[in-house]
Amino acid sequence: MKILVCGGAGFIGSTFVRRMLAKDPGTEIVNLDKLTYAGNLDNLRSVENDRRYRFVHADICDKAAVTEAAWGADAIVNFAAETHVDRSIAEPEAFLRTDILGTHTLLEVVRELGISRMVQVSTDEVYGSVAAGSSAENDPIIASSPYSASKAGGDLQVLAYHRTYGLPVMITRGSNTYGPYQYPEKLIPLFVTNALGGEKLPLYGDGLNVRDWLHADDHCDGIAFVLANGSRVRCTTWEAETSVRTSRSPASSWTSWVSTRMPSAG
Repeated sequence: MKILVCGGAGFIGSTFVRRMLAKDPGTEIVNLDKLTYAGNLDNLRSVENDRRYRFVHADICDKAAVTEAAWGADAIVNFAAETHVDRSIAEPEAFLRTDILGTHTLLEVVRELGISRMVQVSTDEVYGSVAAGSSAENDPIIASSPYSASKAGGDLQVLAYHRTYGLPVMITRGSNTYGPYQYPEKLIPLFVTNALGGEKLPLYGDGLNVRDWLHADDHCDGIAFVLANGSRVRCTTWEAETSVRTSRSPASSWTSWVSTRMPSAG
């Protein structure tokens, strides 16, 4: 199978590229990435000389570049996205461009080239905060930040192209992901590096929120399963076996408290 991976130099995307090439000698991958601050080709040094791998430096909003990169591909897997909530509050326009318009560009390429399937890698953030339990595929989308709103907008484009044009597309919505090569602005590497440097650990609200976590390897194996076995649009939510609860104790002396990022509804 020949796969166009968009955003394959990022944290989760590079994990997917490495694992797919390691697992199947018949896999070929074209990695298209804009190389923003979170994209790093050092994540792919182990495969850069693999004859089954090729890198294309381009933006997913550039239709000509995407069309050329996708020529002959059996599938597209889209990891390309602006993803950090705080950055989305400061610079929302970049999120709208990549997460919505970029996804639209990919869908048009899938339609015009007749590519057999596309997987849109999304996030459980589109469901908003959950008071108890976890989210399910059919839960309503309640975006709570420009980031989650832009990802939801991309997902709705995917669903609309399936309904309107019959495109063979699938959506995955994973929870918080951690593992090697993660950009240090994310919670776990940020806490580790701050703790090693004797700095405070920033938490939002009262510090009692519960987050579910997936290791990047498990997340990518789930995406690969959907790619291989999905036959229609399917929005899949993965939840980790255990949860991490941020708490004032026992780390109260290490923790700085900041106000809620978004104003409460109503």
